[in-house]
Amino acid sequence: MKTDEPRDDEILGRALSRAIETAEVKETPYEESRIALHPKKSGGSLWRVAALAASVAIAVALGSTLFDRPARDQSVGQQPSPTVAPANTPAATVTPAVTVTPRPTAIDHGRIYVSRLDLPPVAVAVPITWPTAEQRIAARITALRAFRQEQAPSGTQNLLWNNAFQGGVQVVITGDLATVDLVLEKPWTTSGSATSRALLQQLVYTATEEPGIRRVLFTENGGKQMSIDQIVIDKPLRRENVSGYLPVRNEGGLIDSISRACAPTPCPSPAPLRLSNTYSVDSIAPGVTRFVVLAESGSLTGFDVKGYDAGDDVTNAWSGKYVFTLELSGAEIKPGLEIVDRTPLRAIRSTALDPAVGGGTRYELALDDLRPWRLAVLQNPDRIVVDFGGNPSAISDTVAVYSPKAGDTVSRFTVSGLSRTFEATTSWRVVDAARRVLASGFTQATRGTSAVWGAFQTTVDLSSVSGNVTLEVYWASPRDGADTGLVQIPLTVR
Repeated sequence: MKTDEPRDDEILGRALSRAIETAEVKETPYEESRIALHPKKSGGSLWRVAALAASVAIAVALGSTLFDRPARDQSVGQQPSPTVAPANTPAATVTPAVTVTPRPTAIDHGRIYVSRLDLPPVAVAVPITWPTAEQRIAARITALRAFRQEQAPSGTQNLLWNNAFQGGVQVVITGDLATVDLVLEKPWTTSGSATSRALLQQLVYTATEEPGIRRVLFTENGGKQMSIDQIVIDKPLRRENVSGYLPVRNEGGLIDSISRACAPTPCPSPAPLRLSNTYSVDSIAPGVTRFVVLAESGSLTGFDVKGYDAGDDVTNAWSGKYVFTLELSGAEIKPGLEIVDRTPLRAIRSTALDPAVGGGTRYELALDDLRPWRLAVLQNPDRIVVDFGGNPSAISDTVAVYSPKAGDTVSRFTVSGLSRTFEATTSWRVVDAARRVLASGFTQATRGTSAVWGAFQTTVDLSSVSGNVTLEVYWASPRDGADTGLVQIPLTVR
């Protein structure tokens, strides 16, 4: 029988929502790629604190599943007491103590995920301070509901803002599976299949941010099957089920050597190989994370790609859902752990290999999900490049286009990316809506058919064309000439 009395979990969810909406939020902007803290507004802070405390008190009184988790350790230097000089003598100089901030050693899982057009979602930092896994998952989902659209980083959208879910979460954990039941007052509101998938991505990524949780089953209103428009959620989902990428084959065991002819011969004794590593996120192309190992001295001689392994993010505080491992000869200049906490790259750990078995350096990359990777060997300077992800519609198993981007307005433009094609030949053409070829050509990549990718770049001039067109990048099969690895990029020419 219907009753007007609200359920305890609804009261709890709404109280928590009000508490979260008053809290300050750190964002990880998509474009600037730096963590920023919203400035405190003048006045009213005492009332916000009081409101937050009152809301938490209500939650506890209702038997809430949300409590505090230990705060991250931060070391703060203290100022020494000033020395008072005797009369008629110069005052002693006071040297302030140097504040040393320890290098982070753990990933910060205070994260929710907001959507990006045609790409997996991106993490945003929020305060999640509860002691159990069930409580933290519930808090993340509630924080996602309360995260206002105007707070979302540029290029992203929070599709849960002002949608069907207004509070009330129940979480049950069994092994690596979290069953999350949401109180929905009405069906989800979406504007088509793309936004439905994006909303589902937000929910799945946010719930599985909890260490040890790899699968999530969403239900609604007491265990009923949940749907988002035409998407029926009838089984547990992993991040890779909703990321938008094709299933990734783990191509571990890729071993290659790098050799160069010397003139005159014999080759001089090589300098010791010293390595350094760098990374970038969304700089090469939207959604592309690039990891680079550079030869600071000496020459790269070979590498061994171990590929992906499931990460133990419960035992190892620096680990992601997956860990990608690459081993090279040579010594890293600054070995150790670097916490990145950027979607999808969370941490980089470099360690020296045992000299008794040949030595070298192992690089381990903690990653959020299982997305396709591409390794290229580039020169001037010598470096190993590993790219992860990208726009799913702009990559195939043998072609990855970084420029131009889908939807760009162009006239004369550069086509660039990575490929592994027969005899390094990468072909392109531009077609109109009627499939008439407006321009075509080919370019040579730096590497041909192999597990290692090569870089390609060419210029296309469409100054005599206007309207909507499609750029197609591919290579011709040596067997029958069929288009292979085809990637299609819609463009507008003006």
